[in-house]
Amino acid sequence: MAETTDQEERTESATPRRREESRKKGQVAKSTDLTSAFMFLVGLVTIRYVFPSILLEMMNIMKSSFSMLGNKCWTIETGNSLSDTGVQGAVFTLRGVVLNGSMAITRAFAPFLVVMLVSALAINVAQVGFLVSAESIMPKFDKLNVVKGFSRLISKRTLVMLLQSLFKLFLVGYVLYITMKGEQDRIMNIAAMPIKPAIAEVTRLMFKMSLRAAIFLFALAAFDYAYQRWEHEKSLKMTKQEIKQEMKQSEGDPLLKSRIRGLQREMAAKRMMQEVPNANVVITNPTHIAVALKYNTEEDVAPSICAKGERLIAERIKVIAREHDIPIVEDKPLARVLYKLELGQEIPIMLYQAVAEILTNILRDA
Repeated sequence: MAETTDQEERTESATPRRREESRKKGQVAKSTDLTSAFMFLVGLVTIRYVFPSILLEMMNIMKSSFSMLGNKCWTIETGNSLSDTGVQGAVFTLRGVVLNGSMAITRAFAPFLVVMLVSALAINVAQVGFLVSAESIMPKFDKLNVVKGFSRLISKRTLVMLLQSLFKLFLVGYVLYITMKGEQDRIMNIAAMPIKPAIAEVTRLMFKMSLRAAIFLFALAAFDYAYQRWEHEKSLKMTKQEIKQEMKQSEGDPLLKSRIRGLQREMAAKRMMQEVPNANVVITNPTHIAVALKYNTEEDVAPSICAKGERLIAERIKVIAREHDIPIVEDKPLARVLYKLELGQEIPIMLYQAVAEILTNILRDA
């Protein structure tokens, strides 16, 4: 029989532990194309609404700059005052002009930058959730291997990615072609327009083409993300042997667990035998079952089970009872009912009369 390959054996879904370990390593389903396409789309929509304010701010900066160019009252130092220079009018410092211009540009582009930052965080959280993996950003020196790097460069995966990029480029080009073909008449009229309407028309056309391309790229990226999730799930699949090994590691060796349970039973039996000398009576089957009852008239509401057992344990309970002169009473039906109760449990009301008769007889005989 031909041996099955490792991939063929990986038929089991990944366990939560396997998924958690993969996530800690930064191995998650993520599409860089989806991030880029989403940022491109959000950027276009944002620039569409903030562009007038940016343009107005930039025009103010240009006007202010040109008005200062004609002023001869300039100094590089920032500490000079009008009285120090002896020049009437405003004195412009180079540092002050640069600082004011930088602040104005920052104010103009701040809304756009904030939106882009928030959208970048949002799309990444939507794909992988909140994840900080130190292992994924650690430098891997094996990537510096020239031979391995060259092999990755000409690998099958690289060729597939190149073909995908060319295919996307072709599709986007086709979308742009269709858009320009639909705007052919308006494009031909641009040359005859005045400068301002022409600029407005070119801007509108560029925005329309860019928006369509962004929407199309986002749709393609959504398919890429679905493929990345499928490929990630496939890479996480495990063999039956791996699942058994993981269960053994998480739950412990079955032999060791069995030994621990055996020791726990022995310790519990030993503690139970230590309670037999405190019993008032032992009810037997007579050979298969023995149940020891304890009752303190001043503290207990009803008699309770302090020890019970079958066969060898039952015999051991009777031996200890004889050693401490504890009465042993044979009552098969009562012994079977009492044996079903838990250690330390008080007897139910329905058994009060039967147990009371036994205790009364014991006290009378004593």
